[in-house]
Amino acid sequence: MPKNIQLASVVLLLAAARASLCAQVSSPGSLIGQTPKPPMQRSIPRTDDDLQWLWQYAKPEPLGRANDLRLDPRFQALLANDFKQPQSMWGLENSHETLPTIIPLFLSKYGEVSAEQNRYFIVDGCVPSFCPASGLLWIDLGTSHPFAVFAAVNWSAQGHTTDEANAEYNLWLFSSRNLDPNALPLALTETISHWDVRLAAAHRLVPHITNALLVEPDGSPYALDPQQTGANSIAPQPDTTTPRNADEN
Repeated sequence: MPKNIQLASVVLLLAAARASLCAQVSSPGSLIGQTPKPPMQRSIPRTDDDLQWLWQYAKPEPLGRANDLRLDPRFQALLANDFKQPQSMWGLENSHETLPTIIPLFLSKYGEVSAEQNRYFIVDGCVPSFCPASGLLWIDLGTSHPFAVFAAVNWSAQGHTTDEANAEYNLWLFSSRNLDPNALPLALTETISHWDVRLAAAHRLVPHITNALLVEPDGSPYALDPQQTGANSIAPQPDTTTPRNADEN
């Protein structure tokens, strides 16, 4: 992708995110802050490089045990080791909330854990009291050095409310290792596509992604066509399941 077009796309995406902060009136506070500097984090040694302990949380099927997983210190250590890039999609302005802190939040409500092909470990969910912000953590355990990608979706308050099917959303992909933005892993894009299908079956919000961004471990951003990521595989739909104005904590 030509560098000037790529940078222009990134600027437009970040500008839209900042605009949504100003336009939003019914979300939990100021959702999107300015891009912080990469946080200084101390690497936490893993006790299990093969991460086989993760599989226990995919049982019992089909929902698994997302709440127990989020509380496991090994899971917290995994996030701290694998996701060191900055994030600007969530948090109070200048709060500089780290990605390892944000990921469990995006997996909190309706959290499900599943396994595919005895290789891929998947967790998804949404933010309590604000399911228009949702996340999916995908981990490939079939390589000598397992790697993870966190996919985060957040509402762009540009003309449509969250209960409208044509509301616009942004998608961020944070990878624990460098990926070719023009050739994302097929298993990852299929998982994102299947995510929409599961949301539709549960009558939950299926977002229409208008902008997508890959953020590599060093914080380098790459604008993507949403179709490259597996998003927008089915028609968007509003959430008809989550109670409005209900306490979902």
